[in-house]
Amino acid sequence: MSELGRALRLVSAAAAMSLALVGAAEAQQHKWKVQGLYGPNTVIHKEFEKFAARVKDATRNTVQIETLPVGTIVSAADAADAVKSGLLDGAVGTMAYQGGKEPAAAFWDLTAGYDSPLHLIMWYRQGGGSEIMNKISAKWDAVFLGPVILGLESIPSKKPMRSIADFKGVKMRSPDGIPAEIFAKLGAAVSVMPGTEVYTALDTGKIEATDWGTLSVNDEAGYNRIAPYAIYPGIHSMNSVDFLIRKSRWTALTNEQRAAITAAVDEWSLSTWMSQELADRNAAAKRNPETLVTWGEKEKGELRAVARSVWETWSAKSPLAKEIYDSQVAFLKSLGKL
Repeated sequence: MSELGRALRLVSAAAAMSLALVGAAEAQQHKWKVQGLYGPNTVIHKEFEKFAARVKDATRNTVQIETLPVGTIVSAADAADAVKSGLLDGAVGTMAYQGGKEPAAAFWDLTAGYDSPLHLIMWYRQGGGSEIMNKISAKWDAVFLGPVILGLESIPSKKPMRSIADFKGVKMRSPDGIPAEIFAKLGAAVSVMPGTEVYTALDTGKIEATDWGTLSVNDEAGYNRIAPYAIYPGIHSMNSVDFLIRKSRWTALTNEQRAAITAAVDEWSLSTWMSQELADRNAAAKRNPETLVTWGEKEKGELRAVARSVWETWSAKSPLAKEIYDSQVAFLKSLGKL
């Protein structure tokens, strides 16, 4: 056999081996346990299940995601640590609880910063947000695959809240961290309590208002029966959840699998946003219009000014907190919001 013939046979053999390796990588089964942030019967969890089905189809059944409702394995607050330890392969909506371990995590949706879901997506995709979130996620040996947008949260209350002045003296539930400090700065008497205690606290008068979910989520929970007023559209929290996967799980995938999952995350975020927006509009249509309080740009600007002083305090807590704060403030200024 000629030298050329032997060379061609070697090239052919190498190509065949390469294709076999690619095929083996694609054929390898990847099964992920991922815990969500909501219960199994919610619109948001059902969208999570649809995302898992899309990933399964897009990867030709090679990546299968078990969608676990909130609290199935660990609490939402412990989900990031569970990802790092290997107890979970991924988690949805855990970063909001990690501000005590890494202050930058408290800036995941910048309380009182955004009033449009599109603007938050723009910061993540065009303003450097995803890159910074990956730096934060790395502290838990995880990869940040994107935000899933839920929409603006609405504050249910027992009296109408038309401006920041109306928060003074109001007994209010809030999650810990930046939100609690902002409401306290407005003069509210803030109580930090788990979501499971909110309904009873409203019913007994322990609190008069609460930071919780979007209008439809709050009304589904029955809050409107005991706290009939709601700020709508919301003004304080562009509700979104982060999606984290353990780095070793992510790097084990092929480029094609990663691309398919990344595209599915974007579709998941858009689909969830649209479903939640429709649910909120339907909830609003069922209400007495007098119970819905709408804030203007002036009122939202006043809230943002108070919130910024709290953001600044938190930005000094770590280098990553300073980086994510500076990034979001620069982006909001480019939109004319600051």
